[in-house]
Amino acid sequence: MTDNKKLRIGLEVSTLINHGQDIGAGRYILNLTRSLLDIDRTNSYLLFGTYTDSKYLDLAYSLGQGSTDDRIKFKFIKATEKCLKVQEKLGFPPVELMGFRADIFHCMDYIIPPTFNKNIVLTIHDLAFMRFPEFNFDWFIKKYSRMVRRNAGTAKKVLASSESTGRDIMEFFGTSPEKVEVVHLAAGPIFKKLGSKEIDKTIILKSGIKGPYILSVGTVEPRKDFVTLIKAYNMAREKNPDFSHKLVIAGRTGWKSEATYHEHGLSPFREDIIFTGRINDPEL
Repeated sequence: MTDNKKLRIGLEVSTLINHGQDIGAGRYILNLTRSLLDIDRTNSYLLFGTYTDSKYLDLAYSLGQGSTDDRIKFKFIKATEKCLKVQEKLGFPPVELMGFRADIFHCMDYIIPPTFNKNIVLTIHDLAFMRFPEFNFDWFIKKYSRMVRRNAGTAKKVLASSESTGRDIMEFFGTSPEKVEVVHLAAGPIFKKLGSKEIDKTIILKSGIKGPYILSVGTVEPRKDFVTLIKAYNMAREKNPDFSHKLVIAGRTGWKSEATYHEHGLSPFREDIIFTGRINDPEL
């Protein structure tokens, strides 16, 4: 490829279609794609994804809003869970038989669908399920350890979201350092300090938050380690009588969350530990 050649860049966005922004990888896909379309006026983009539920399909299609040319195209395919499992097991059919053609294919969340493409960039956000297997299910660890190892070997370049994940990729999969590139993530443009007139205090009051507070955002599940956070909060309160901040944990309840809620129940400061549940972007 010459430097001045216009490229057709493929983006695998299945996680966004199936989960929206409720998980970090979906938010990553949405914001990275938006930013690429904003700064790159030369190349064209083809978004590919499979889905079992169309709940977030409109969100994925919204990436084409405001585009007055044909730089962005979509190839979204509805499939049953059974069909997707068969495709994964057989490695067939390749996406090219579904009309997908790309010079570079960026698979943005672990998964590489069957493809003839050799110019694959794979993003691996973390390998917590391998580093801390006690925080996950055996079936998940077995399935994704095998799949991500294979995909890391297939990709021409592997992007890691942190130095720690980069080291894990090299340790667990034997991936060469030259193949791994650490690209740190950034907050989306909506996350900024608000002026006093922009703050909707009704949201804070609705959650029972009064006075200063510490905020932690994430799904309530073991790998977020809210158990340790609650213990640390208890220690801070015990050692500093003047420290009266509340601890606010914002996020939906995920798997194996019982230990977190149990630790909350044991805390002598449990009345000052607030679980808001899932909150949307404007509230956040």
